[in-house]
Amino acid sequence: MTIPDSEGARRRYESPVRAARAQRTRAHVVATAGKLFAARGYAGTSMRQIAAEAGVSLETVTQAGRKPQLLLAAFRDGFAGDPDSMNLDALAGPAGPADLTAVISRVASGVRRSLPIWRAFTTAAAADAEVAAVRAELAVARRAEIAGRLEAAGLAPGGGASGRLADAIGLIVSHEAYDHLTTVCGWPHEEYVTWAAMAVQAQLTLDWQ
Repeated sequence: MTIPDSEGARRRYESPVRAARAQRTRAHVVATAGKLFAARGYAGTSMRQIAAEAGVSLETVTQAGRKPQLLLAAFRDGFAGDPDSMNLDALAGPAGPADLTAVISRVASGVRRSLPIWRAFTTAAAADAEVAAVRAELAVARRAEIAGRLEAAGLAPGGGASGRLADAIGLIVSHEAYDHLTTVCGWPHEEYVTWAAMAVQAQLTLDWQ
């Protein structure tokens, strides 16, 4: 059977509309899942609960991804923030404390925003092998990203020490460090930013040769 050209044109026109609608629906499902994971934890959140909270069918939720995939998507969305949050290029020249503090402040804002979903992500990784594997992959990717930023800014030490410097900076601006200092120790957010900026500056000036 031959489909008339006009019908084909109409279908080609509607296809992007359907794709955009599906993308919006998935984003809504992921955002809803993220809120539930953050509030109830990974184990305490079911796919049916996500569907009910999002106001969609269970089938729609499963089409958006399995539970580990929804958790990962929610974590990535929550920590996305400013794509240049870890941009160290400004420190390549005569950078002062204000430049570094601005960088750390952007990173810390993303960490604070995504802290609840990070807790759910960490808890899930301890019980779910698939989530644990993804967490390990993200840790490797984050190390490589920081090392790349250091190299692009001309701040990478020689002698193969870039990885260790990236590890040190990654620890300072990690969710673990932020959660310990602000939640366990009770530091205000601004005090963490000040400390982290000083700690990163100390690492940048350390002789890593």
